[in-house]
Amino acid sequence: MPSVVALRRWLVVVALLRLLSVYLGYMNVKRLSTNLFDTAADVGTAVTPLTGRTFAMWTATSSMLCLVCAKNPQNKAIYGATLMSFVLALLFFIGELFVFKTLTWKSALQPMTVAVISTLWLGAGYNYYTAYSTAEPSEEISSELLRKDN
Repeated sequence: MPSVVALRRWLVVVALLRLLSVYLGYMNVKRLSTNLFDTAADVGTAVTPLTGRTFAMWTATSSMLCLVCAKNPQNKAIYGATLMSFVLALLFFIGELFVFKTLTWKSALQPMTVAVISTLWLGAGYNYYTAYSTAEPSEEISSELLRKDN
């Protein structure tokens, strides 16, 4: 299925792009603050080191989720969790842009574009990509245990 290959490649690219934010959250908090949250009251100090690390850990987690989903897109639980991670990211950036006004369109455009494309692609393709789902994990484990006992 060529579209599965395309989805897998997209998720790997997104995961790698997210790793840049992980680096910024841990190693260069000031740059994260000035590049992303560029309209915050105290530009350059709006993101504290703790907030930067928290943002980095969330981003690392969602990056790993993308990689796991790229490896196994037919797993409904992983696929759904990956889809929801993009929905949450989109809601986060919408809130920061319109409610808290800590972002400009320029700084929000790239992450929101990735979140919108990913949400639409994963949402529209849910039934298609998960149609070949194997048994639920609990069923797989129990059937493996039964085979080992015999």
